[in-house]
Amino acid sequence: MRTKVKILFFLMCILLLIGCGRENSVKIYMWGGDTQINSYIDNIVIPHIQEKERIKVERIPIIDIKDTVNKLIIEKKANKKSGNIDIIWINGENFKILKDNDILEENLEKNIENVKLLKEDTMKFDFGVEILGREIPFGEAQFNFIYNGEGDIPFKTAQELKKYIMENPKRFVYPNVSDFVGSAFVRNIAIDILGYDNVVQMSDEEFEKKLDVVWEFFRDIRPYLWKEGRFYPESEQKLDLLYSNNEINITMGYTINKVNSKINSGEFEPNSKSFLLEKGTLFNNHYLAIPKNSRNKEKSMKVINQLISPQLQYEKQKYENWGDYTVLDLDRVDKEMKKEFEKLMTAENIPEEKELKCRRVMELSPEKLRIIEEGWKKEIEKI
Repeated sequence: MRTKVKILFFLMCILLLIGCGRENSVKIYMWGGDTQINSYIDNIVIPHIQEKERIKVERIPIIDIKDTVNKLIIEKKANKKSGNIDIIWINGENFKILKDNDILEENLEKNIENVKLLKEDTMKFDFGVEILGREIPFGEAQFNFIYNGEGDIPFKTAQELKKYIMENPKRFVYPNVSDFVGSAFVRNIAIDILGYDNVVQMSDEEFEKKLDVVWEFFRDIRPYLWKEGRFYPESEQKLDLLYSNNEINITMGYTINKVNSKINSGEFEPNSKSFLLEKGTLFNNHYLAIPKNSRNKEKSMKVINQLISPQLQYEKQKYENWGDYTVLDLDRVDKEMKKEFEKLMTAENIPEEKELKCRRVMELSPEKLRIIEEGWKKEIEKI
């Protein structure tokens, strides 16, 4: 009997220690749909932070960021003071929702040393929403297309794309707007057709009305899409698979160095190249935030400080690790590190840095984004 009690006590101690360990670890909630991003966090970030800060980091993979946002809102309404989410990877409309509900920790920039190395403009607005210290930039992204690299760029405008699709039936498709990349594609076409400056100046009501010509574009191309437009891939990854299997001619994404990452992994043919639209492609930053009910705020700030450090930002920009561009102002890092970053910006198969910068088009407001997504589902998906 005493032996059983001892065993039970021993097991309870182990469970308690495991529980304490989990509570003391910093949990970062991130979309888990990309194996390369997951590998970067698991194999580079986590060991680095363990060594530098003696902090255990857990990557918590999520399928839909909206579920995590809703979880935080529910916890706020229930007045839950101690939550499981320490850091959340967000931007755009999800940031706006959390900010509007007063869920995110404020004044982060005052407690994170490496903020001084960031590009100043990354700290001001997220999809047009004022940040006010509630999140820290993690990386920058620019929408781009990828083709097999043979001959000239297939198209430079929405109208040229329409012609290309009709002349190459069943060789083009884009993800459903429920996917972030699919939504970006539809937004980018809307901007190309209506004109970015015009769209920005429109009221939401006027913008919704002006989209009729955009929906006409998408209705016109639908019969010429892969599977006659009856199916839209549910994710960027499924679109990439169609491209790598040579079922379609074009894929797309937000990571500039994605093409080199996929070539390096053997998923894309070596001659694949990235290109931009002539009038510009969408550009944004993605961010890290800390909920107010995080159990480990101080440690979470140290983790974010490391994530925006020159060393981890440099590793993140390597296409074999992720290919995500840095948010650091390279004039603020030491000269040797600046040289190493500049080498990464001259990679083959992607537009030159000068073209990337001049073709940047800033993201629309969360409200205009919602109008586009709901409009596409109503006007195109349900046909």
